[in-house]
Amino acid sequence: MPPVVRTAQIDDLNEVIDILAECSGWLRSKGIVQWPERFRPDQLLPSLEAGDLYVVDGRSALAATVTLQWSDPMFWGDRTDAGFLHRMGVRRSNAGLGAGILQWASAEVLARGRQYLCLDCLSTNDRLRRYYEDHGYSMVGELTGPSDHAHTVAHGSWTAILYEKAVNPE
Repeated sequence: MPPVVRTAQIDDLNEVIDILAECSGWLRSKGIVQWPERFRPDQLLPSLEAGDLYVVDGRSALAATVTLQWSDPMFWGDRTDAGFLHRMGVRRSNAGLGAGILQWASAEVLARGRQYLCLDCLSTNDRLRRYYEDHGYSMVGELTGPSDHAHTVAHGSWTAILYEKAVNPE
């Protein structure tokens, strides 16, 4: 059963940043630099204000966060047949929620009459690439990180692998 996902509110922003920082630190401990050590509020506010930033409530704190956008010209061009998933972060204490979040996102894409859920990750993040492939996502391209992207500014040049999965009614 997919987790209960809700649209993030402004009061959730600091906790969303904490979740992403926890994930970033865990990834760094594994030798993977996926995100900045800590996102700045202005990096997430546009998604929050657009209603594209989501959270999963936990028992005493937020358990996870994800961004689901309906356009992503920087990575995917002018596609209108997909939803675009970014910044999925799950607290380590809630490990295992990722699959349910992917199911939720697929259902959202389907509810909007779109056909694909698209996402990306760093080409060097072999573990995450296997995770997406194990969940049925297919590599459909590769993209050199744009020079004005936050990751490029923080870490230099990088390459993303583009994945998509057709969403089908259950």
